[in-house]
Amino acid sequence: MARRRTQHQQQPQVKGFRPGKAPPQLRKKMAKQRMGEMSSAQERMVDLFADRSPAESRKLISRWVTWTLVGGIVLTILSVLAWMWTWIAGIPLTIAAGAVFFSHIRLRAQRSQLEQMAEMVAKATGRG
Repeated sequence: MARRRTQHQQQPQVKGFRPGKAPPQLRKKMAKQRMGEMSSAQERMVDLFADRSPAESRKLISRWVTWTLVGGIVLTILSVLAWMWTWIAGIPLTIAAGAVFFSHIRLRAQRSQLEQMAEMVAKATGRG
């Protein structure tokens, strides 16, 4: 007697494609439909996370946090040097350093929400 395989898939079957083998455009479209009403920034994040596994998305978020910190430190050092040279060069660099540090603080604060969103998108696209 042959064993019957039961499929425990939570992802919808896309007509014409094997399970999990739908093209990226269709996976993104399915994720957007499952997520419901979103802002344009959230739609861009869904597009970004749709092609990645949750682990790859967490690694990407970690890189963003690290590089915004490094960029802020470098811009701060450059702004100090620019202030010693002339105040005209110091002002834009100080503003840029502040903006990068602000981005770093916002990314760190929203890291858990971004990781949850990556998990939800991965489940919606069948990658997680």
